[in-house]
Amino acid sequence: MVYGALKRLELLQNCPELKDNLWTIATALQKGLRAEGFDLGRTQSPVTPVYMNGSVPEATNLVFDLRENYGIFCSIVVYPVIPKGQIMLRLIPTAAHTLEDVDVTIKAFAEVHKKLKDGKYDKEKMVQI
Repeated sequence: MVYGALKRLELLQNCPELKDNLWTIATALQKGLRAEGFDLGRTQSPVTPVYMNGSVPEATNLVFDLRENYGIFCSIVVYPVIPKGQIMLRLIPTAAHTLEDVDVTIKAFAEVHKKLKDGKYDKEKMVQI
């Protein structure tokens, strides 16, 4: 673990373009999601929270759909960490992502958000979407 931290510090010192690219990717992702009407709260880091209304089963099914059908990994935060009836998805962009990855992610989020609003994730078990 210490070696990993030292390596990250070395990369930050010797490859400032990685940090610059990370912020380019994170900024594009956050601007794009906001342009689509998503609530990101007040993030000031590349970690990007996306807030939606829904239940724990809906959140689970939505994240499963994102992973299995869109190739996007994100984590879920639900009650009791955030209020009941809300879902928070956490996206963590990296310097290895591209602007094309950002576009794909924004489109996928728009699609799964529509499915959520249309009740497609309202089942206790995931159905083939």
